[in-house]
Amino acid sequence: MSLISIAKLFGWIVVIGYAVALMNYFVKQINKKYVSKLPKEQKKFKDFYMKIMKFVIKNHKTIGILTSLIIICHFIIIFIKEGISITGLIAVVIMLLVFLLGIFGAYFNKSKERNWVKIHRALAFALVLAIPAHLMFK
Repeated sequence: MSLISIAKLFGWIVVIGYAVALMNYFVKQINKKYVSKLPKEQKKFKDFYMKIMKFVIKNHKTIGILTSLIIICHFIIIFIKEGISITGLIAVVIMLLVFLLGIFGAYFNKSKERNWVKIHRALAFALVLAIPAHLMFK
């Protein structure tokens, strides 16, 4: 397997990791707006949903860290072998900012004032545009 093939594999692993990490927001919102309001007759579904939600929430940090490490490897290999991609650079910078804000919030800022979360989420959603742009316009 060539180094470029490995880098491309890393890129797709990053896409999957990012999608799983992004689910953290959606499972919470779906629970808040719909699942928590279901009647008691839906207990089996609610319990099933809660297991999924707990798994996603519990693993959000780990997936974010691993995805960030893999994107760095992807970027370095592609940079060495093919040079710079502006869309790739934009995507990696956004992803690393999301990562750094996540680390900041998880380990350094435990206060009630959580403006960092809004920026963390906004940048995570910016990746919804940056990643496809990178895939289309490498």
